[in-house]
Amino acid sequence: MGDYYFLACLLPPLPFALGEKMAVPFPEITRMGRRNTEPSDVQLLQAQLSVIDAANWESIDQGRDHFLEGGTLTREEIKTKQNLPQFIRQFMDEKEREIRYACIYDRLWELCYKALLTRAQEAGCRYLMDYFVWEIHLRNRLTALRLRESEGIVADHTLLPDGRTFDFSSLLSQVDGQKNPLEAERIIDGERLKWISHCQGADPFSFDAILSYVASAAIYERWERLGIPYDIDNFLYSGG
Repeated sequence: MGDYYFLACLLPPLPFALGEKMAVPFPEITRMGRRNTEPSDVQLLQAQLSVIDAANWESIDQGRDHFLEGGTLTREEIKTKQNLPQFIRQFMDEKEREIRYACIYDRLWELCYKALLTRAQEAGCRYLMDYFVWEIHLRNRLTALRLRESEGIVADHTLLPDGRTFDFSSLLSQVDGQKNPLEAERIIDGERLKWISHCQGADPFSFDAILSYVASAAIYERWERLGIPYDIDNFLYSGG
């Protein structure tokens, strides 16, 4: 992975707080990233953006008209099933064969994260490995928290268990006490931003720093959308 001094200087400053307007729209940020990424690193950027593709596929597959710009796939490519990454093709195959899961879309995300981590490990991308292992554990703990009330089986919804542990006790205590779901999401995304910064490393011109910037920008863009009319379910479950 190369030195990204030019791209790091080209990217605009991110907002100071969640909900503030971004200087450049997120889709343009991803286009800037693609145009200025070394060929050897393009697949890592695509791997990170695949989480947007997974969110868009889940939304459209369920008949919701909600699409997040900035992923690797256009709305038309998803609707026509063109140029799909391997993890979505595998998900389609398993769904067509009616392989049973407690929630079929948990399987979509498991395949997405597995493909992302495999690419990161092959390339030795420390940021993607460190951040997304944490993100998967966070998702699993939040799922367990939500299943507590419905008495669901946590193991049926746990993604890629690996035996590691992270201390989410402080975060979960804050989230558990929130009656406003948007405020709970704000707390969670604030923690995500802290962990992204923690994982990016000390070199501000590394590709890890570029990937962390893109991840942070996606979170800020998600909150900027609150400034326009929105559907609460689309916001909370869009995976953005």
